[in-house]
Amino acid sequence: MSQDAALIRDALAHHYVAHGLPLDGGASNPWFNVRIGPLTLRLPNPPARRRAVVMHDINHLVTGYNTTFSEGEMAIAAFEVGAGCGRLAIVWFINLSMLALGLVVTPRAAFAAFVRGRRSASIYASDRDTTALTAMSVEHVRTILRVDSVEARATFADRALFVFWGVLGAVVLVAPLLIVVLALWALLRALLPG
Repeated sequence: MSQDAALIRDALAHHYVAHGLPLDGGASNPWFNVRIGPLTLRLPNPPARRRAVVMHDINHLVTGYNTTFSEGEMAIAAFEVGAGCGRLAIVWFINLSMLALGLVVTPRAAFAAFVRGRRSASIYASDRDTTALTAMSVEHVRTILRVDSVEARATFADRALFVFWGVLGAVVLVAPLLIVVLALWALLRALLPG
């Protein structure tokens, strides 16, 4: 059976095994790992991210973007920003941060994925819950989300929105780091004499 004909739940199970992930993709774990080359970061997995992880992984299946940090994760982030992340603030935060990194590491791929997302429907705004989605075939969900439905050239609006979301992504990525640096600097000034 081809990947397209497989049910999402079966394709997800294969995806998770192939990537050494728990069978729920880590949705029940209080922590998740991010691998950046040889470095692995262990980060808290808040409830909002746990709810979104299956939808994110379904997007990997229907788009074909891999899970390599410097390739597929930046592309899927750009795709999801282009399609929209619904009302899930944590998804916006993560995807905008990854989009900002994608602008530096793989700008052409990020732009292409963003435009592809703009032509697609958002899984995060779907009226179908994950149980219903996982009972459908990969091909059927790809059709519902209109992934690859139209190959159109990028428009001025695509370019303008990409710049807007890219700048916002850079702010979202840098702001928390800047806050930590400023707090540490203030703490050091308060602790050091003079």
